[in-house]
This record gives sequence, C-alpha cells and structure tokens, in this order.
Amino acid sequence: MRIARVIMAVVVVLSAGVLAGAAREASPFTVVNGSIRPATGTPEPPSGTHATLWRNASYATTTVYGAGRLLIGAIGDHCDGWPTVRVSVDGTPAGEATVTSATDYGGYAVGAPLAEGRYDIRIELLNDRYTSDCDRNVHLAYARMQPPPGVDTTFAFAVVPDTQEEVLTASDPRLLQRVGWLVAQRGALDLRFVTHSGDVVNYDTADHVQYERARAALRPLETSGTPYTLAVGNHDTQAAGPDGELRSPAGQLLRDTTVFNRYFTAGRFGAVRGRFEPGKVDNAYATYTAGAVRWLVLTLELWPRRAAVAWAQGVVAAHPGHNVVVVTHHYLESDATIGQAAGYGSTSPQYLFDNLVGRYPNIRFVFSGHTGTAASRVDTGVHGNRIHSFLQTFHSPRTNPVRLVEIDTTADSLRTWIYAPYTDENFPAHDRTYTGLGLVR
Repeated sequence: MRIARVIMAVVVVLSAGVLAGAAREASPFTVVNGSIRPATGTPEPPSGTHATLWRNASYATTTVYGAGRLLIGAIGDHCDGWPTVRVSVDGTPAGEATVTSATDYGGYAVGAPLAEGRYDIRIELLNDRYTSDCDRNVHLAYARMQPPPGVDTTFAFAVVPDTQEEVLTASDPRLLQRVGWLVAQRGALDLRFVTHSGDVVNYDTADHVQYERARAALRPLETSGTPYTLAVGNHDTQAAGPDGELRSPAGQLLRDTTVFNRYFTAGRFGAVRGRFEPGKVDNAYATYTAGAVRWLVLTLELWPRRAAVAWAQGVVAAHPGHNVVVVTHHYLESDATIGQAAGYGSTSPQYLFDNLVGRYPNIRFVFSGHTGTAASRVDTGVHGNRIHSFLQTFHSPRTNPVRLVEIDTTADSLRTWIYAPYTDENFPAHDRTYTGLGLVR
C-alpha cells in the first residue's frame, strides 16, 4: 500500500466520482498525508471509497451530526500488530481504537456519548510501521453516530393526497376520519410527521366553507401534538373558481393564497423553522428528529418561482446533516415520469429536479399529487445519491387513501404502502420497499 514516504504534508480531497469504478457519493473525508482510494472492505461504503492513512503524520477530518457514541468504520493492514487511531471531537481527544480486521469495516465506538449536535472529527494514525515484509496502514470508511441504547430506529410518516373532494359537503366524514385514524395510530405506527401533497380544498367561496371544513378536520393533529405541513395545490389558490374551474388570469391568481394562509399557519403546523415569505406557508420547511437521524420537510409552491427555488437551495445547503423530504403539488406524472411543463406557473418539475432535487446529496424523497392515481420512481442525483419520488393523488369519490412511509434507519430501508381507513382498503399494487437509502447520519 505504501506509495512513497513523502516529507511534505499533502492534502488530498477527492470525490468518489474521480476514481475509476466509484461513482455514488463524495468521500466524507478530507485527508492529510494520505489518500482517498477505492474501498476494499465490506460492506462497501456509500462513496465506494475509503480514506487511507499510512504514516504517523496522516490524519482525516470529517463532520458528523446527531447524538450517541461516535462510531468509526475502518479496516487495517497488519504489520507486527494492528493499526491504532486517535479520535478527536471538536479539537479535544475523545479516545483511541485499534482496528483488528483487514476485511470488515466494523464499527469501533470511541469516546463518551455526545448530545445532539454537529461535531468536527479528526482521526489520526498513531503506530505506523513499515518493513520490507509489511506495511501497517488504516483505511477509514465512515464516521457516524451510534444511537444511544434503547433508541427506536424505526418510525413512520404519512403523506395525505388530494382531499379536494372530501370538503364539498358538511356530511362527508372522510378527511376527519382519516386524520382521526392517523392520530389513533400514532403509537402503533410510531408516526412522527404528516404532510399533504396539495389540493386541500376544491375552490374558495364567499364564506370560505371548504377551508372551514378542512381546518376543523386537521385540528386533531394539532391537539395531539403531531407536526404537519400542507403543500399548496392549484385548487388551494384563487386560480380555482366555482366547481374548480380555472379563472383568469391564472398565473397571477395561482400566487394568491391569501385565504389559504389565513386558515393554515406555521403556528398550526407546529414544526416550521423557516419560510420564503413572511406570513405565508407556500414555501416553508419543518424539521424533526426520528430514528436517531435528522429530517427536513420542504414544502414548495406549485410550479415554483425561480426565487422560491433559489431560497430552497439555500435551505438545503444550510442543513447538510438533515435528510430532506420535498413536497410539492405537481412533480410526477401518472406514468411516473417527471413533469416537463410549467402549467400556468413559473417553472416545470424538470426544472425543480435540475436545480434542486438532483443537486444536493441529502435530498432523499419527493412527494407530489395533482394528476393520475399513484406512481413511483428512483433517480440518481449528481452526487450519486438515490432520490425516491412518489405520486399519490387518487381523487377518490368514495374513500380516503393515505400513503404511509416506514423508515428503518438501522437497516437504511424504506417500506411504503397506501391504506384507506374509511373503507379499510389496501392498494397492494403501490407497495414499495427500498434498501440502501444512504441516509445522512
């Protein structure tokens, strides 16, 4: 493994994409007196690489987020003994670990448990040895938080599809029944968050009665302390006239969400941390922690303005330790393709993918409605991360589907299914299971 015993300290910062055969994510490490090389141990890191330290002056740095004990994944080259590394957290030595496998990136816990936060990590080789017969090196695959004992790493969140047909009459119980069921199932599902992909109502009236019904139906989420957000659909704006017919000028009226924002506020949602425009929830983000990892739910206006997309870029870039869930009313078409038209808005779903969804390594999921029934797809971002997108719309005249998403952060997996509690009905054609999510920890 020894390439040269160079006296000068050389900083090597390479992304996995630079290396032949590796192409999923950038290496999490910056290395001094070492290198980023193709991974040779198992399980293979998301980047397909490891950081090699080959002298006592070698060290690697990275940043981790979360709470628990720091876990270092590494393999070593045996040479009259195994390599030992010293780990520092925010400049303070936290402990040492001797790496005792040449093939398994097993986790080595170092230091005392840490509170929730952001930590700068430095890992240095302590006991380099080099002979004519062998060379003692260490190869780092990851540094991450090990959840405290007893932390449940499986939880769920829910995505409610278009409910515009459920608020047309006072006698329709479906929206309230769905919300009541979700609240009742909080414990069984370990439900941590509820979001809505837009078209909460069908159209506005002088007495705003559809908004009144929707707000009343959603209130159990608030009284139970369940955080939620609503994406704004075209029917939630003044562009939708009586019976949902398009009013003119549609583009201008699409941005008139005065009534929507009167009935649905950041305070009601419960976990909103920022908004694009003061006093409006058309573009907002909420955060929470579940499964011992951080989540950020970003709701964006329909066919968003370029300025709104630029704001969203800043939000995602400022939260690299959060797994981002994007919710917007129109993104996938009924055939699971990404939409190409801007409708009577400002930008297309493809623009959103090119300028936001596909650009940041911590964007994990996109949820949308508006068209079709249900669909899903998996894309790869520019950093090699996989992005799972789901459509759920239904426009059902008789029942009340909801998409449930179960995340297992230990297994790095997702299971999603659609269930309608009003008719106790399942939709198995839309069940999906995915592994290797590459969650940020």
